[in-house]
Amino acid sequence: MSEKNEKKSAEIIQGPWKESKRKIKVPDNAAIELQETISFVDDLTQTLIVQMIHTINENDIDVEKESFVQNMSFIIEMVRATLLKEMSLDTNMTKIMDVLFEMLFNSSPDSDPEALVKLEVDDLKSIITKMRMEENDDVDPELA
Repeated sequence: MSEKNEKKSAEIIQGPWKESKRKIKVPDNAAIELQETISFVDDLTQTLIVQMIHTINENDIDVEKESFVQNMSFIIEMVRATLLKEMSLDTNMTKIMDVLFEMLFNSSPDSDPEALVKLEVDDLKSIITKMRMEENDDVDPELA
């Protein structure tokens, strides 16, 4: 060996290194599969919505208007929730969609429409309030 090589090898610090007290947590296959499913649904939703917005724009509807953007936000979440539900994953939006479906399609024609809508809107508000409270409960850190 030449002197040049000996100097380089002298700069390398060799182990053994101390073992870390913390173990690395590797996600299990179910978690990885769930992440892949959600990623697929997000990509599919994006593709569908982009095509839809382009088509709407080509038909002379102002897609940059604030009201349009707000309504599209709701539609995007509904499409995403629908796809997740088809993959056996429920979300809060799925619960809201179920209530809306009941309101629109399962009301009896004999009942007072205004009273029915008020009752169902109140039900919807209570469901949303309950979901928000559940979300706030999940903010606390896990105890070891």
